[in-house]
Amino acid sequence: MKNKFVCDHPWTHFEVNNPNGNVTMCCDNATVLGNVNEGSVEDIWNGERFQSIRKKMANEGAHLLCPHTCPILQGGKRYRNLSWYEDLPTQSLARQNAAQNEIEFDQRLTTLESKPRWMRFAYSYACNLDCYHCYQRDDALMRLKLPASFMQQITEMSPHFQVVLPFGGEPFLYRPVLDFMENDQLTDGCKYYFITNATLFTERVKAILATKELLGVAVSLDAATEESFDALRLRGRKASWNEVLENLEWLKQRKNKTDFEFSISMTLNRVNCEEIERFVALGLKYDAEPDINLVANPDNSLGFQKNYLKFDHDQFDEMFAQIDRSIVKVTERGLVDSEVSLKILRQSLILHRRSNNNLAFFMAKDHARKTLVKLPENLQNPIRNTVQRVRSRLMGNTAVEKE
Repeated sequence: MKNKFVCDHPWTHFEVNNPNGNVTMCCDNATVLGNVNEGSVEDIWNGERFQSIRKKMANEGAHLLCPHTCPILQGGKRYRNLSWYEDLPTQSLARQNAAQNEIEFDQRLTTLESKPRWMRFAYSYACNLDCYHCYQRDDALMRLKLPASFMQQITEMSPHFQVVLPFGGEPFLYRPVLDFMENDQLTDGCKYYFITNATLFTERVKAILATKELLGVAVSLDAATEESFDALRLRGRKASWNEVLENLEWLKQRKNKTDFEFSISMTLNRVNCEEIERFVALGLKYDAEPDINLVANPDNSLGFQKNYLKFDHDQFDEMFAQIDRSIVKVTERGLVDSEVSLKILRQSLILHRRSNNNLAFFMAKDHARKTLVKLPENLQNPIRNTVQRVRSRLMGNTAVEKE
């Protein structure tokens, strides 16, 4: 395939993106590569499924293997770059492991001597909020947690990691995660990345964060105003808009002392669709990179589509106008990921206007999706690949459109 892009995630990332223990190579590709309830990290890392995904990635490339919505394919997620391993102490396990991993990736090996460089895990889906779009809502009620054996394994393996990314739910809600952070054995220079709702910055959390080297902190807000925040974050224990703003200021001051990637995110819907510019301004105020995405329908329900994803003509016009004005502002500040995010948002809205904004089209597509999953897997895959190619082409074509 000409200009094939081979993503390094199958060689560098170990991600437990579900507290049921399922392992994937990233949060955008749902292919299950093992389960930490059934095997050790090391066994899964070089197991048959990981070897298979490395081989497929090397042969097919990410554009065929991964969803078209992957931000990396659009030029975003610059923070995932791990080339800074060369700044780590020469004799450290993390530096040696990274150097070995670079060689193995360059050679496209499927069985690795190196260990994961990026460890991301969702200890639990439990959260102190109940957000309108949360795909984890039902799972959170099951109270699934990662096994203590996994937490022990990653503590012992932590000297090899370059990046650790705990998330959930809300990562600062879980005592075992805080215990891990206080007892990790990361090499000096290795970093944490957090995805948080910024509502639980207790004194213990702040004390831990003050001692860690941070690659990034991504704060999920889903609003630019208190009114929208209260409407979309349906339930909250110890959660208030003003408290969140105080914590954003704390993070801003922490970033001023030791620089790291700092972003705030909003899922766009009918409630907050006219807050794009206000959200961008909020990010700029706190030296955070604003990231806005069209909300996903977690259960593919018609009710959710009606309430949150049905826009009228004037709303579309207003959103496109605000996006264009916002792109100018973030470009002036050199915020590349925000620029990419806004361009992807514009593309997503163009496609949405042509398709799922029409409820009849949405229902027909949902029916087709349900029919597809009933087919044998050998028939599903060619159809999925064809749809993937078409959607990738459409995403590319919409990049230059304004309406």
